[in-house]
Amino acid sequence: MLTSRSRGNEERQRAAKPYCQCWNDSRPTPWEPPGGCSCGEHSHISEWCWEIPDTTGTSWVTICPEQKQVTFHPFYSSGTAAVKGDTPLVNDYHYYWEVKMLTEPYGTDIMVGLGTSKVDMADSLFTFTSFLGRDAESYGLSYTGALRHNATVTKDNTGFCKGSIIGVKVDLWQGTLEFYLNRKSQGISFYNLRRHQALYPMICSTAAKSSMRLIYAASWQASLMVDAVKILAASVNGELVLPPGLHSTLKSQFWLTLPNQKCILDEEEAKPETSQSNKPITNLLTDAFPSYINGLYVDTLEHDYPIVVWQ
Repeated sequence: MLTSRSRGNEERQRAAKPYCQCWNDSRPTPWEPPGGCSCGEHSHISEWCWEIPDTTGTSWVTICPEQKQVTFHPFYSSGTAAVKGDTPLVNDYHYYWEVKMLTEPYGTDIMVGLGTSKVDMADSLFTFTSFLGRDAESYGLSYTGALRHNATVTKDNTGFCKGSIIGVKVDLWQGTLEFYLNRKSQGISFYNLRRHQALYPMICSTAAKSSMRLIYAASWQASLMVDAVKILAASVNGELVLPPGLHSTLKSQFWLTLPNQKCILDEEEAKPETSQSNKPITNLLTDAFPSYINGLYVDTLEHDYPIVVWQ
């Protein structure tokens, strides 16, 4: 369903915020920022990279040697450039990846999303357009906050700006697409993604010298164990002591915990919720799965020992 826009581009852009202040300067963006950043972008978890375009003889995009950072239109822009991931998504898996906006977005559109193998990546090299979501073969979130698919804008979100982290969560067990802005869910945007034979992560831009970097990409096969860990991660906070293996897993897997360990932490987010903090692990899992808790084995993935929960 097409919804009306109640805010202008300027208002949406004022609502956009960076995740932290690591890129709050006007200096040119290097391939790898000196000193790193404490917001988790150097986790080195990346199951796929950006595919180098096969448009030989052109210079629409420049990709760093590790194939994580992309600069669109490094000299000047005369249309829309797009790149996709080098690995297709597989049914019955959960996927979560994050892209960081390294330059201030402007122009017709800069988008993050995904699409099928039927999308012609070089189709709009001489046309300024919102590339992702032009038809039924792709889905995209614009820097203005517009959410596009099949040539329609389904709803408006908060836009993103320089320093923002855009997360994409694809559940190919249930067939849903969910966007995150600065690790906060924007709600499920699209359903019925399993109707596509193959989907690929995609980004595009019409702006000259615009740059984005893939900072995290991981996947997990759908299972009861994954669902249990998701519920546990959403219920605990810093006051609950977890076994080392489980603590390491929840800390490293962003899509499970969506940590708020950023350079500038909102005061409201820093306050733990005491209502859940004193609950033992057995109670948390019982609340989440009352009919499955007897003898439930929770694998810690990076563990020295398993956790067996008895009712």
